[in-house]
Amino acid sequence: MSYSDFKTLEQINSELGIVIKDEKALYTHIEPVGVSQLFIDIMKVSFDLAIKIDTEIARQSFIVNNVLIELKKQADISFFVGNAFNVDSSKGLTGNPDGIISNSQNQLYITSPVVALVEAKKSDLGSGYAQCIAEMEAARIFNDRKGNNIPIIYGVVTDGAIWRFFFLQNNIATIDSYLYQFGDGSQIVGILKSFLTTDK
Repeated sequence: MSYSDFKTLEQINSELGIVIKDEKALYTHIEPVGVSQLFIDIMKVSFDLAIKIDTEIARQSFIVNNVLIELKKQADISFFVGNAFNVDSSKGLTGNPDGIISNSQNQLYITSPVVALVEAKKSDLGSGYAQCIAEMEAARIFNDRKGNNIPIIYGVVTDGAIWRFFFLQNNIATIDSYLYQFGDGSQIVGILKSFLTTDK
């Protein structure tokens, strides 16, 4: 069993014991950040390419990865794309998340604290919710084992154009029911940057 075997929120609740709830517009108050001209120029081409090619790998490569690169320019983070993150095989918490964001400068291997997990989907964002929450639980366990008990783990499920945000705290996974549009990417980068602190 792996992260991708988690298909439903009911499964997350029954197998991992995580309570699911929803709130609305948790991050609409976060202001867009100033993004680089390079990011703006790249996204003018990359965004349209991703939508036209319309595969998960295109949306990951042309949109999500460029957002992570821009985030790295804005903050001292490391991020990993498609790396193995095998935390607890007995719970099915193994596999390769699309994106892992660590509040660490070590880019050689994944180190604590892992603060956010990103899943890219071609369509039907809901199909990625359970998988993302399972990855968030794995990050919580990973951080705890490293003696870094940060209070909140964040998650993102996106098709590139629409972004949904989650957070896991005290065994409760909260899904923000608001649909965040990519726009020029500046608010998305701003929201991700806000995740690098411990406050919701």
